[in-house]
Formats: sequence, C-alpha cells, structure tokens
Amino acid sequence: MTSTSLQCPPEQPPDATECRARAGEGPVPGLGSVSETYIWSYRMGPPTCPSGVLGKPLKTTGRLVVAGKGEIHVALRDGARCIDLEPMRNEPQDFTITGGTGSYEGASGSGTVERSISEGAGRETWSATLDVAGLEFDVTPPTLSGATSKTVRAPKGAKRVRVTYGVSARDDVDGAVPVSCSPRSGSRFSIGRTVVFCSATDASANTRTGSFTISVKRRR
Repeated sequence: MTSTSLQCPPEQPPDATECRARAGEGPVPGLGSVSETYIWSYRMGPPTCPSGVLGKPLKTTGRLVVAGKGEIHVALRDGARCIDLEPMRNEPQDFTITGGTGSYEGASGSGTVERSISEGAGRETWSATLDVAGLEFDVTPPTLSGATSKTVRAPKGAKRVRVTYGVSARDDVDGAVPVSCSPRSGSRFSIGRTVVFCSATDASANTRTGSFTISVKRRR
C-alpha cells in the first residue's frame, strides 16, 4: 500500500489537517485479487480532540475492487481515540460495508482496517464480515496431485543430476490452476535429500501448499 500526500478534495472535511491518497492491492482468501483506493485524512485539535497536539483519523469512503467480480464500497468511521501524529498514521479504523457492484451488489457488513505504514508505504489489513444475498463464497483451496517423494540415482562420478517431476492442481470452481514449485521440475539436484515446496492459488485467492522430497543417491 502507498500513501501519497495531496490537496484535500471537496468531499473531505474542510478543516482536515492533511489528506493522503491511499492505494494498494493484495490477495484476499474467498474473494480474489483486491485493490483498495480511498482518501485518508486527519484533524489535529478541536473539535475532534481537546488538544492541538493530538488528533484522529477522520471518516471517509472508499472502495475495494475485486478483479473480474465487482466492487465493495466502504465507509470508514472517525478514529476511536486522540493520539500523537506519528502513531495516528497507523491508527486502526472501523468501517461499514455500504454496498457494491457486480457480484457484490447489495453487500453489507462491518470490520476494521489495521495498518503498518512508514515513509508513505506499508501494509493495510482489512478484516470484516461480508454478507451478500445469494452469493456463495469460494473458500476451498485447490487440490494438489503428484507431490510425491521420489528417489533417483546419479550417474557415476556426478555430483548433481537433473530431475523432472509432475505436479498439477485442480479447483472445484476454477478447474485446472497453475502450480508453482521450488526447485522447479528439470532443476539439477545435488546428492542427498532436497525438499520441493509447491503452491497453487485459485481465482478466489485460496492457496494450497504441499511439499515432497527428491532423494538423489550415488550409483553403486
């Protein structure tokens, strides 16, 4: 997530001390690839807080765009407490889900956004209950096949040997989905045991991980 200073637009409180455009993206299990955009602002001192050295984040609106599915509209509330400026940039805010578009038309719910931001960049974590009438959320990760340990013999005198393997993934909703493994099939494996880690993610950002062992033994 990035946080960039800008001139406060008309829809923000006229006495806001500062406004920043916040935008970010990331996977949300059960939804998919999600991007966020909103204007974050704060006010120091009255009438929000009793002292001019204390302030709080102000209410605002924003949207979460789920790639290929629609938007979720949110309304963030004023911060819950008056604090110093620097920690205020990471102050959590409660929010309400006020509707949406596409698959999320008529969405409702509520939650909290938590932050870890430094020098205009960082992370935001949106946690909420989300209700959409008639929508069944996909929360089941894909199934991995072929992640099975194997043993190979290295040619005489060789210290490494090229090993191929086949791992696939299938999702109940999306069908076949790509698999990423490290080390990749076709890599050169050293004498001994090497653990291969694989993962597959469906369109709703549900991830399945697995591992298996490649054992390379010297030929006798």
